[in-house]
Amino acid sequence: AFCNVFFLSQQLSSGNPIYDKYYRQVDPTGSGRVAAADAALFLKRSGLADLVLGKIWDLADSERKGSLNKQQFFIALRLVACAQNGLEVALKSLNVAVPPPKFHDTSSPLSRTTSSLFNPSLLPEEKLKFDSIFDSLGPVGGILTGDKVKPVLLNSKLPVDILGRVWELSDIDRDGMLDRDEFSVAMYLVYRALEGEPVPMSLPPPLVPPSKRKKPSVPPVMPLLPSPPSVKDSRSSHAGSKTMPHPPKPSVLLPVQWVVSPADKAKYDELFSKTDGDMDGLVSGPEVRDIFLKTGLPSATLARIWELCDIGDIGKLTREQFALALHLINQKLTKGLDPPQSLSSEMIPPSDRQNIKQVRHSDRSYSWLGLGELGVPGLPSLSLVAKYSCLLCWPPREKSSVEDEIKEKEEAIRQRSNEVQDLQDEVARESEELQRLQAQRQKVQDALEELDQQKGSLEEQLTHIRQQTNQETQLISSLQSEHEEQEQRICQYEEELVQAREELLALQEESRRLQEKVQAAQEQLTPLQESVRDSFTQVAQVSLCESVFNAYKDYY
Repeated sequence: AFCNVFFLSQQLSSGNPIYDKYYRQVDPTGSGRVAAADAALFLKRSGLADLVLGKIWDLADSERKGSLNKQQFFIALRLVACAQNGLEVALKSLNVAVPPPKFHDTSSPLSRTTSSLFNPSLLPEEKLKFDSIFDSLGPVGGILTGDKVKPVLLNSKLPVDILGRVWELSDIDRDGMLDRDEFSVAMYLVYRALEGEPVPMSLPPPLVPPSKRKKPSVPPVMPLLPSPPSVKDSRSSHAGSKTMPHPPKPSVLLPVQWVVSPADKAKYDELFSKTDGDMDGLVSGPEVRDIFLKTGLPSATLARIWELCDIGDIGKLTREQFALALHLINQKLTKGLDPPQSLSSEMIPPSDRQNIKQVRHSDRSYSWLGLGELGVPGLPSLSLVAKYSCLLCWPPREKSSVEDEIKEKEEAIRQRSNEVQDLQDEVARESEELQRLQAQRQKVQDALEELDQQKGSLEEQLTHIRQQTNQETQLISSLQSEHEEQEQRICQYEEELVQAREELLALQEESRRLQEKVQAAQEQLTPLQESVRDSFTQVAQVSLCESVFNAYKDYY
């Protein structure tokens, strides 16, 4: 798996412009390292829940250095993309082809800083109103579960990511439920969001209820929780570390108050009832796995808490042991307190205190023998010695049976050693096979890279051919358009030609008629002209006669 992850990170870190762009945003100086704070601010823009981001960080920061190099940051980006596309956040998902991750712009309401929140304070009248809403939802033990709060939040019609941020800020003690003060904080943020104010990334100090101000929340990380071991032999060596024997005191024992408060016990009991699916009064590791995972604590811490609370070493927890486990988890989350090496008197559940007293009494009776930590196969641990009245009083027959059991255990050890040797040989064979497969994979990878190069060359040629095809298509379209225009013009010219010919024939016919009329007029004009000339001649003659007559008259 590590080889696959390393190989994939090498692929991601070479030639991926989107991933390179994201990396330059978190490492503008090119230092080669991304601090946890810078990575957290950037990854929060993905819109994923903090628990999912914590798990992504754990998988990417495999070296637990508190920072990421470029390859590890690319792995984180690929895991974000897997989560955004509904895939499991796991290393095996890195081999699945997914689109690049998407990150919201920093101007969105969820990415603004708390300094933009104007005068955050909860007024008394608002607190009374929120308390009345809280009481109307039917709290149990002063607590509201998520199922009861969800309809109220959804009725606000705010976006789901805004409501998720509201829940994350108001659930201050990270128990998956809201008490009266936490519910008031949630309602305050919802009302302010409806008024257009941004939801802060972290809860402003004035909004932290007085009962919560001494419990700063610890940002969770998300490891995988191993299943509780089923082999009791491996756990018996730690049984003495749960409740270490103390020297007897002559004073009278007084009742010790349990560390789990009644209010917390009511919350944990409600969660226990939901978890105990078979209603047998016990919860197993698989039943509480999801609850433990949501806390985000390291697997070693969760395993230690399980071991402390499973006082009877039965692989299950009673109601009180379950409450104690959640109390220790809450102490680690809110106060940073690690689980103790052993349970103190006030930590032991009341129903288990009598059994613990008997075990401690037996342990004190035989502590001087030094048998509890010998580690000899076959010898019972101190918790098992308490089942017998006295180790020194064992009858010889029982002692011999223990010796026989020791021999059987030694024979079993030899058999297991042979099995281990066989497994080692098989591991060596598998390693050789793995090396062969890796060499074969490298050859396939080289061939794949060569094919990628050929593919790139063919894609370039195809792009060039497509460009030429587009040009020729455009040219053909242009010629076709021009051809159609010319055909239309020819048709138009033909129509005009026919019309012109018709007009020419009409004009020629008109000209012929006019010529005939002119000729007829000419024929009529000629006699008239002759008549006019004759008339002029006669007039001239008459005028001449008159002139002669007048002259003659004047003379005489």
